[in-house]
Amino acid sequence: MSEENVEIVRKLGDGFNAFMRGQLTRESFAELHDPQVEVNWHDHQTYPDAPQHLQGLADFIEFTERHRRNWIDVSQEQLALIQAPEDRVFAVIRQSGRARERRVPTVNDFFEVLTIRDRKVCKIEFFRHGIEALDAAGLSE
Repeated sequence: MSEENVEIVRKLGDGFNAFMRGQLTRESFAELHDPQVEVNWHDHQTYPDAPQHLQGLADFIEFTERHRRNWIDVSQEQLALIQAPEDRVFAVIRQSGRARERRVPTVNDFFEVLTIRDRKVCKIEFFRHGIEALDAAGLSE
C-alpha cells in the first residue's frame, strides 16, 4: 500500500501543477482529496499569508484558487517522495513562480507530510524544516 501512496502523492503534484495552469478543473482537482481534508502549516514563514489550519475541501480549494490568482506560472517539483509509516508520505517540494504584483521570480523549498486514506489525500502538513517533517512522518531515528 505504501508504494501506492507515493503514486497518489505523485499524481497530486501533477494535479496541482495542471490546476495552477488552468488545465484541470476545480472538480477534478478536488477529487484527489478527501472531503474532510485537513491542512496545517507548522511554521508561519512557509506561507506567511496563509491561515495556519484549514478543514474541509471547500476551504482548501478556495485557498488553492486564491494562491493561483496571486501567482504567475507557479509550479511545484517533487524533489523526493518517501514512504512513511501509517499511510503517510514525506515530500520535499520546490515551488517556483512569480508573484502577480511584483513579477519577481521566487523559489521556495519546503517539506510536506501527506496522509492517505481510501486512495485520497486526507491530511497535508507543511514544514519549513526537514527534521520536523521527518519527525511528523515517523521517519526520524
